[in-house]
Amino acid sequence: MYNPYIVGKNIYLRHPTEEDVVGKWHECLRDEETTKYIGDRYWPNSKEAQYEFYKSSINSRSRLLLSIIDKDSDKHIGACSLSNISWLHRYCDMALVIGEKDFRSGSHAFECCSLLLRTAFLRLNMKTVRGGYVCINEYTEKLLKVLRFETVGVYKEMFWVDGKY
Repeated sequence: MYNPYIVGKNIYLRHPTEEDVVGKWHECLRDEETTKYIGDRYWPNSKEAQYEFYKSSINSRSRLLLSIIDKDSDKHIGACSLSNISWLHRYCDMALVIGEKDFRSGSHAFECCSLLLRTAFLRLNMKTVRGGYVCINEYTEKLLKVLRFETVGVYKEMFWVDGKY
């Protein structure tokens, strides 16, 4: 393991590196299947754009960006974050993208969310962690229910997915 921030059973989270940026990270965020439920997926991605995102995030105090690493292979399989951090009101938003398709089925997303929640509540002293999803994304809906997230609101017809709102 290289410089782990928090360690789980199958994955660990660590700070992103320039090697992550020049690897497959930018390619995953160009893949239509991977980005189907991400709000800003319509903008093209490149190594240069990914590097600018990386640079803007590494010193940010409003976003904790982490790389998701498979423990067995030490392979970078995705990225996750706690963002829109409000230090005054003690809340943040949780997000993750597993770009490596071989790691999407199974417990990797659940474990990543669990590690992010531990980080938010026990390291960063957050009171609330928000998670959102597009209503047709049944996997994320089930995941958030298992993690005991409560529905506090619904935006109707907010995202354009599969040719409809």
